[in-house]
Amino acid sequence: MGRTALIALMMLAGCASAQRTLSYPSTWPDADIAVGTHRYQAWFHERDATILLERGPPAPLAQMLAQNNTMYAADRSEAEPVWRAAADAVLQPLGCQATEITGADQMREVSYACAGAVNVGAEVAARRVEWRRGVRVDDPTIAASPQRY
Repeated sequence: MGRTALIALMMLAGCASAQRTLSYPSTWPDADIAVGTHRYQAWFHERDATILLERGPPAPLAQMLAQNNTMYAADRSEAEPVWRAAADAVLQPLGCQATEITGADQMREVSYACAGAVNVGAEVAARRVEWRRGVRVDDPTIAASPQRY
């Protein structure tokens, strides 16, 4: 690793939010989620009841972070209900629901709670292959077209 890259990583690691982000697995995402025309990737935290959502197509976490700090840096972020819909698209099948959403720009961390005793790790592992093929939900910020009879 070059000296400049090492210095940049050390500076990044000093930031609490960066440390938090780096606590997620640096793997391919657990789910590829489309909320209307918006696309997100989701990583479930291994120990905490949180999900990391990143905007964009599937890629390993480090690559997603780089894209969101370069390619999508100037893009306007979607409204909070869109991020919540992305999280709930994978949480609700587990009997869980998003409780708090934090973050900015093209990344959010979502805390969640489950109705009963759920082994989230096992449930995610059982669904990961299906979820990586894509989970689709409607965009909650777009009103449904009225039906005509």
